[in-house]
Amino acid sequence: MKFMVYNVIESEIPFVKKWSEDNAIEVDFTDKLLDINSVELAKNYDGISTLQLQPMENELFEKMHKLNIPVLTIRNVGTDNIDLVAAKQNDILVTNVPTYSPESIAEFSVMMSLYLTRKAGYMQDLLHQKHQFHNEDHFIGKLISDMTVGIIGTGHIGRAAIKLFKGLGAKIIAYDKFAVDTDDGDIEYDNDIDELLRQADIVDLHVPGSPDNYHLINRERLDIMKNSAILINTARGSLVDTQALIYALENSIIAGAGLDTFEDEPGDILDTKSNQTLNDPNIIALAKMPNTIVTPHVAFNTQESIENMVNTSLDNLKTVMLTGTSENSVN
Repeated sequence: MKFMVYNVIESEIPFVKKWSEDNAIEVDFTDKLLDINSVELAKNYDGISTLQLQPMENELFEKMHKLNIPVLTIRNVGTDNIDLVAAKQNDILVTNVPTYSPESIAEFSVMMSLYLTRKAGYMQDLLHQKHQFHNEDHFIGKLISDMTVGIIGTGHIGRAAIKLFKGLGAKIIAYDKFAVDTDDGDIEYDNDIDELLRQADIVDLHVPGSPDNYHLINRERLDIMKNSAILINTARGSLVDTQALIYALENSIIAGAGLDTFEDEPGDILDTKSNQTLNDPNIIALAKMPNTIVTPHVAFNTQESIENMVNTSLDNLKTVMLTGTSENSVN
């Protein structure tokens, strides 16, 4: 058997090579994105691995079927850019990496929270805009230990975030559509997401970008949040109504936002070779605000995550070839 890995970045290459050597399986790789044209590179290969936000739709899966490539594994969790129905109709099994390093994303959420609660953006704004470097009254922050943190979504990442925020002394309230058995008996679960939003000083999103979560945070829900609250989104951009958020930030309806994902993210946002100039007016507007921190979908990006994403992805391909299935199948 042999596999083709797409959209490989420099930091992934040592892990791809090591997995290939350890498993005595040929693995080739390219820095090209997987699409209707580049899929030809995988002709005569048994499976494909990729990591990208660009859509993967019926035409691609039809081509994979014609090339007799039966499995596609993605090196991440989210599948909202994949037409899973089309994949199944073309007899393509799709797998993901359901957990690679929850702590990486959870730590990033906490980092954003600290940046915003300690008013670091206002300090940077004063320095960059006025070239002034001194304290001001509105730099006064607030301890997270005096705050209530609302965690929306208590899967692997949400539970990791709970652990970290608890370590800082915060009161935790949580919301999840599905009951999660944990040993955290002092976490308060609220079945009413609106009530959580009313109480929370920090709202931290860790739910998938599914159709029923589209604009989970909208104008109405921003209005019921505290005007001192901050919103953190390291999950999926579609969870937040961007225009409503900009309005809320500009009009002090909420105090701040940390965003690692965005609606209609640039297609090259995960492309380490890209030299494209950002032209999304919404991201530009948010980036100019001292009460926000915006980052290009990098919360996952730690050495531990990259190693786990590569290894699990290739393990998935090997398992499907040997058994015909995988516990990490998503279709």
